[in-house]
Amino acid sequence: MRSLWIGPPGGLREIPDTATDYDRSISLGVQEFASLSGGVTTTRLATPPRRLSLSWSALLPEHARWLDALARRAHGSGPLAVLDPAGDNLLDAGQSLGRTPRRISLVSWGTLAERADGTLAVTDTRDNSSQLYYTPPYWTGWPVLPGVPVSFTTDLTRNGGARAVLDFWDATGAYLQTVGPVAPVVTAVPPAGAVFVLPKVWLPTITTPTPVGGALLRLGEPVDAVEPIPVGDGCPAMTVTGYADRPRLPHRDLSLTLVEVRRAAS
Repeated sequence: MRSLWIGPPGGLREIPDTATDYDRSISLGVQEFASLSGGVTTTRLATPPRRLSLSWSALLPEHARWLDALARRAHGSGPLAVLDPAGDNLLDAGQSLGRTPRRISLVSWGTLAERADGTLAVTDTRDNSSQLYYTPPYWTGWPVLPGVPVSFTTDLTRNGGARAVLDFWDATGAYLQTVGPVAPVVTAVPPAGAVFVLPKVWLPTITTPTPVGGALLRLGEPVDAVEPIPVGDGCPAMTVTGYADRPRLPHRDLSLTLVEVRRAAS
């Protein structure tokens, strides 16, 4: 994606105006504890929440009105989907690397196990039966945009005889359509009414422990079957925690800060 898209799932809008300030730093939550002997112990959050800080100068009125409505929850209290133009892989970091912490699940026959080094391996699967699901932290799937292609590939579909699949769902969580299974890359334009996509992998028969490996889910930009798989940026549900609106009519200077949410009550 080359622009920021933001809004409730199924109602995202593009903000093509380039932000004058764009900060996507993560607060790691690291704390230091120093002993009397001088040794230092640190603790940190296992999965730090994502944060975004965005500011625009002379924002066009229609874009300012949309962001203002989102900040004031005019479209409901639920979290927002934010498609970050700097993100190159919608999957979480662990999913993109085939590691824990994970939201990768195995359905039907087989075993999905964590190795001592944190990587995930699969074995004892059956062809046309065993499936790997890459699930998001909040919604039914990852938000999609009308007319914008979705692409999905994994190391298993590139090199291991597995096949990639995209399942599309509407806003209520009702199933709409499946595209695939194909290898090494599946690409599809979302069908009418699609709001979410759920990527999955149909596995072949695997009799020896095999690393799950990397995975890539991308909107808009094409996926090359031989390109290196980037570490996932995720696509977290977010809520506005800070908002400033400074009109310079007919334009407006506007800023937003957002933080990831992981529970429906947010």
